[in-house]
Amino acid sequence: MRLVADVGGTNVRVALADETGSLASRVTYRGADFTSFAEVLTTYLKMVGDIKHCSACAIGAAGPVDGDRVRLTNTGWAIDRTEISTKLSGMPVALVNDLEAVAAALPHLAADDVDVLGGPVPLWPAHRTMLAVNVGTGFGAASAILRGGSWWTCPSEAGHMTLGSSGTPEVDLTQVGTRIGGASIESLLSGKGVAALYKRLAQADDGSIDAKIEAGDVLARARNDAAAARTVQLLTASFARVAGDLALASAAWGGVYLCGSVALGWSAVADIDRFRVEFTQKGAMSSRMQEVPTVIIRRKDVALFGLAKMAISH
Repeated sequence: MRLVADVGGTNVRVALADETGSLASRVTYRGADFTSFAEVLTTYLKMVGDIKHCSACAIGAAGPVDGDRVRLTNTGWAIDRTEISTKLSGMPVALVNDLEAVAAALPHLAADDVDVLGGPVPLWPAHRTMLAVNVGTGFGAASAILRGGSWWTCPSEAGHMTLGSSGTPEVDLTQVGTRIGGASIESLLSGKGVAALYKRLAQADDGSIDAKIEAGDVLARARNDAAAARTVQLLTASFARVAGDLALASAAWGGVYLCGSVALGWSAVADIDRFRVEFTQKGAMSSRMQEVPTVIIRRKDVALFGLAKMAISH
C-alpha cells in the first residue's frame, strides 16, 4: 500500500492505494479551505489513523518540481518532499508534477478507461511514446516514454507557452486571457480561459456579460446559446492545434490522452471531426498525424492511479 495525493489548483485528492491502483479511504478537499498541503495531510491522517501498512507516499502537484520542492503555480502553496517524509516518520516520498502522475498511468490503462476521439484505436500494451494533456483549472502536459523496457515520465510547463493567433477575424484569441495572465496557452485552454472567451463573444453579440459564469456553464449552454456554441468552436480549433503541436514536439506517436474537467465537458459537445482535421493538419507530418490516436480518459482519479503505479526509490 502507499499514500497518494493529487494536489491541483482547486482540489486536493488523497487516498490509500494498492499496487493494482485500487483506492481506499479516498477524500477530496477544497484547497481554499486550507493554508498548505501539510495541513491537508494532517487532516487526512487524523481520519484514516495508522498508516504503518503503507510503504511509500507519492504526490502529484500542479507546478514545476525543483529538486525536493514544488511551488504550485495557481495557489502559491509549497510542498517539500523532505518535510513530508519527516511528517510520515521517514517514509519514502516521490514528488512529481501532477500531469507526470497522469502520464505514469497511461501505459496501464485499458480500452474501457478511454473513449476514442477520432483516429485509430490505441494499441495495448503500449510501446510508443504517449502524451497526457489536461484542461481544467489550468493546462498541463507530460509524456510517457518507453526506454530499455521501462516506462519513464517527462513533465512540462506547456500551459505557459505562448498562444499563437488563430487568424479568426472576429476575435483575437491571444487577447482573451490578458486579464488573467497574458497570451499563454493556459489563458485560453483552462476554466478561466473558456469563461473569458465566452464573455467576450457574448458581449460582442448583445452587450451582455454574466460575470459569474464558469466553464461548465458555458459548455452546458453550447447547444442553445450562440455565444457558447462559438466558444466551443474556437476552443476546439485551438485545442486541436495545441495538442497536435505538443504531439509533434514529444513524438507522441502512441497517442494523445486528454483529461481534466474542461476537456471532459468539451468532449461531450465538440465537433470531433473538426478537431481531428485541425489536429492532423501539420504539413509534411499530416499523414503521420492521422495515425496518432486522440482519446479522452474516462477513468476516475487517473492521477491517483498513476501515482499508485509509478516506481518509487526507497
